[in-house]
Amino acid sequence: MLRGNERKPVFVDEEDKNKFVEIMLQKKQGQASRLYAYCVLDNHVHMVIQEVDQPLERLMKRIGVTYAAYFNKKYNRIGHVFQDRFRSEAIEDESYLLSAIRYIHKNPVKLGDEVSVNYPWSSYPWYMGYMQNVALLPEMEDTLSQFSPDRQLALQRFGEFHQQDEQRRFLEVAETSRAAEDPRELVTGFLQSRQWALEELGKNENQGVATELIQALIARSGISGRQIAHLTGINREKVRRMAVSMEPSP
Repeated sequence: MLRGNERKPVFVDEEDKNKFVEIMLQKKQGQASRLYAYCVLDNHVHMVIQEVDQPLERLMKRIGVTYAAYFNKKYNRIGHVFQDRFRSEAIEDESYLLSAIRYIHKNPVKLGDEVSVNYPWSSYPWYMGYMQNVALLPEMEDTLSQFSPDRQLALQRFGEFHQQDEQRRFLEVAETSRAAEDPRELVTGFLQSRQWALEELGKNENQGVATELIQALIARSGISGRQIAHLTGINREKVRRMAVSMEPSP
């Protein structure tokens, strides 16, 4: 999830939303990054992306820098457009992937409404064939094939799947306006409170306590799993497992 600085609108009109989608598709560089879903709203955007040959941090930086240059020029402004850090969480299996895609496509939907192709700045109408003369991305083809090898039946089942309720919780824009905290200070304070050295975090017997720190880092600073691994010295795959196992904050 990438959101506007101070949660202000950064996609003011249709041209802005279209420009962001154009930049996103350009910067993913074919199959260097795989884009399974997206939804552009007024002050934030959700994406489901798989790293292949392009690290997520590099992709998000390239998208953010290019869009910020466009936005600042158009509105005759200077300064940050997006918050410094994007937020992310790992997708561990196919079921979770499909749920994340559905969740993102349902973001523009008001309570009680159905997901429809009438919101043009998400990948849902693209999946459903409403993007004229534009072929599906290979990763989108792969997603549809999970519903049926027959295209028409796959589209029918994909649409029905999107009308079902989504019980899982995913990254969302926090309601609070509290600024993100410095992750280094969070780690330092956490270690000092326990009189621990950094190496203690990686020990198996301390996994429960390390999970508490990871939860605090995600909730209060919004940094990615890769950044947490670099900052704490905990194996990145272990960070992913800890993050996925956590109950979402209320």
